[in-house]
Amino acid sequence: MKLKRFISICLVIFVLISIAYFAYDEIKLISQSSKPRESILEELNDPSLPEDYVVLYYFHGTIRCNACLDMEANAKEAVETYFSSQYEAGTLRWEVVNIDLPENYNFLEDYIIMYNTLVIQQYIDGKPGEWKELWHAWDLSEKKDQYIEYVRDEVASFLGVN
Repeated sequence: MKLKRFISICLVIFVLISIAYFAYDEIKLISQSSKPRESILEELNDPSLPEDYVVLYYFHGTIRCNACLDMEANAKEAVETYFSSQYEAGTLRWEVVNIDLPENYNFLEDYIIMYNTLVIQQYIDGKPGEWKELWHAWDLSEKKDQYIEYVRDEVASFLGVN
């Protein structure tokens, strides 16, 4: 009987420690994740930036696999490599958004997002215009060169450059 009670107590302690560790790990990941929506909007509404621009958003969850991290890095590389002048001028902006954070839930509804993805959004006079989800990003996520080419072509289309 004492052995049974001892095992029960050990199991309860194990479960409590596991829950505490999980909570700690989640809090740590959230604190390291991307900027909240308010800071993104402040940057986008900077009066020194042009009012007509395009934003390439990379939406992700708190926990990310290697393919997710590669998608982000490769999309950013495409922006910085092929559109450096537009990026520096503010006519093309790159934003990484954690859709697991409550302050970013509106993006889930705005773009009907259910997974990590890229969305390109046009703004005219600072107001949202046309947008497009880059559906093939996942298909090409493990083919770096094709992925970067795909992102480059989609961004160029929105910017109206060749």
